[in-house]
Formats: sequence, structure tokens, C-alpha cells
Amino acid sequence: MAEFDKELQVIKSSRDEIITRWYSLLTEAFPDFYGSEELRRQAEYYFDFTVDLHIPVETHELNERVPLWSRNLVDRGLPLHHIFRSTAYWRAAVFDVLESKVEPEIPNPIPFLAVIIRRIEYIQEMVCSHYIERTSSRLKDKERALTQLHDDRLSLIGKMAASMAHEIRNPLTSIKGFLKLIRESLSAQESSDKTIRYLSVVENEFENINMQITGFLSFSKKRVIEEPVIRLTAKQLLDSVISLLNPRFLSENVNLVIDLEDDADLYIQKVAVQQVLSNVINNGLDAMEEVKYEKEMHICGYSRPGCYILEIANNGPEVNPRILDELFEPFVTDKEEGTGLGLAVCKTIMQKNGGEIGCVTGPKRTTFLLTFRTHSVEG
Repeated sequence: MAEFDKELQVIKSSRDEIITRWYSLLTEAFPDFYGSEELRRQAEYYFDFTVDLHIPVETHELNERVPLWSRNLVDRGLPLHHIFRSTAYWRAAVFDVLESKVEPEIPNPIPFLAVIIRRIEYIQEMVCSHYIERTSSRLKDKERALTQLHDDRLSLIGKMAASMAHEIRNPLTSIKGFLKLIRESLSAQESSDKTIRYLSVVENEFENINMQITGFLSFSKKRVIEEPVIRLTAKQLLDSVISLLNPRFLSENVNLVIDLEDDADLYIQKVAVQQVLSNVINNGLDAMEEVKYEKEMHICGYSRPGCYILEIANNGPEVNPRILDELFEPFVTDKEEGTGLGLAVCKTIMQKNGGEIGCVTGPKRTTFLLTFRTHSVEG
């Protein structure tokens, strides 16, 4: 641009001064990040771009170098704000030179500076754009890798679960059969109430083991182990679980309040959903172990259009906010000896049964909400 010949002449004659000034500012701010030789070579390209006013910014050859510059920044782990600081120091170096030449060589440098600033800001925008694009690409690659690792772990659990179905359920079936024979034999003879009670405890613990296995089998993709869906009322479901857990409520002195506003037919896998209730209730009891005040668990149920909701609340401590958003993801736990699989199992089971599970927590109360459909799969 002929109108800026004098300004360009001054700037070009001060090339080394501008580059040295910029280099000094940048290395003083970030002394451990940049090598002098490579940095000065980049500065020379940058300077040519700044003063080549006759070449539009979009077609200047420096555009070809921008992706490489950005890639090097990302590969070396340099933060984005370095780009903005570098631009600011370059602008300052140019301003310092022009300020010393304003009179009499350049009486009014403002129009020239406006053009220079637009070019500097253009290249800054281009470098930032490529930097963000490359960073986003890397983050997506890492996310895919983490997802694959996560899926591989779930797949391994699924294979282990399928193995459990064969290795553990076969002897459990035999145990169940013999328990039934023992009870029939006892009923035909005179037996003490204590013996009957002991047998009931064994049967209850058997059902607990069976529910635990069913829960972990929810990770398996093998349809052969899927439990059939049956119709069951909410009260029947809850009663079947509470009867197994009553001893713990009594031994840990927890006041249990059950308030079912109404009942509803649920279409669920009974044993699997029993495991969900058992897991959530046991977690609540675990949470109240260290509570010094009166312990209370409140279970209420109510209908909403198309669904039935069970709320299971305890007055134990608040769920750690750090893990709340990922509470139902596998391997997420704040228990020292926890696997982080219990609530993930619950989520999987609820989804397989067309339902949902959620958690609301606060300093005085934590509530888990189980939402069930109230229509059959075919309906």
C-alpha cells in the first residue's frame, strides 16, 4: 500500500529491533517453554506477514505454516493463553518502535496501526482455531479410548457373569431343592420353632445370594439367562424385599416407615428388581452406620400417569457431590472397599425393565427414586 510507504520503511528498517523486543518479552514471561533458534525463525515469517500489506491475509503463504505452528503448540502441551500473550507482545514491540519514530517521520501512525492490528489479529484467530480444532480432536481420541476401555471392562464383567451363571447357579439350584426337602421333612415331624427359624434364615440368605448373582448377570448380553417379565404389585415387590432385610433393620436400630399411597401392577423381572431394591436399601443402611442421631428410612410409593414411583429415603449423610453426576456409572464409588458396580447394576436392571433410577441428596436426607412403567411390554 503506497499510502503507508513511509511507515513500512520505518518498520522494515526496525525488523531486528522488533523481533528482539518480542522475543525478550515472550521468553521473560515463559522462560522454560521456547528455544531461541526456532522461535526467531518463526518470528521472521511472522514479521514478513505483518508488513506484506500488498498481499491479502487470506492468500499469504504464512497460512500454510499456521497448522504446523498450532500442532507444535498442542504437541508440546503449551496452553492457549500463550498465543494471546505472544500476540500482545508482538503488538507491543511494533508499537514501541513506531512510538519512537512518530515525529517527524510518521506524524499520524493510527491508520497504519489499524491495518497492522487487523493482520495480527487475523493470524491470532487462525492459530487459535487450528489449536482448538487439534485439541478437540485429541480429546475425542482420548474419550474414544476411555470408552473402549470402559466397554472392554464391562464386556469382561459380562463374561464373568455368564460364567457365574453356570458355575454358581447349578449348585444353588441343588441347595434350593434340598432346602425344600428339609422343610417338607420338618413339617411332617415334630420340630422346634428354633429349627424352623434357622431354616428360614438359611432360605432368606439363599434368596439374597440369588439376587446378588442376578444383579451381576445384568451385565451379560446372553439372552439365555434373562429372567421373564411378570406382573407384580408394588406392595408384593416391596414386601418380598423387606422380609429379607428386616433382621438388619432390627439389629441396626433403624426406624422403617412405609407409606404406599396406592398400589399398582408392575411388569418387571421380579428377582432382578428385588436386587435393585435390596441394593438401594442396603446402601442407605450402610450410609447410616455412623449416624449418632435416630436413624430412619422412609419408603413411599405413588402413581403418576403411566408410571409408579418408589422413593427410598434415609437421613444419613449427603452423597459426595464429586461423584453425584456419575453415581450410576460402573466403577464409581467413594467407599474404601467398594467396587462401584452396585448402582451401575441397578441402573442396568431398571433400564432393562423400562424404568429409571435417580438420586436427590442433601445434608439431611438422601432419596433414591425408582420409576416403573405401569403397562406391559406388549401394551
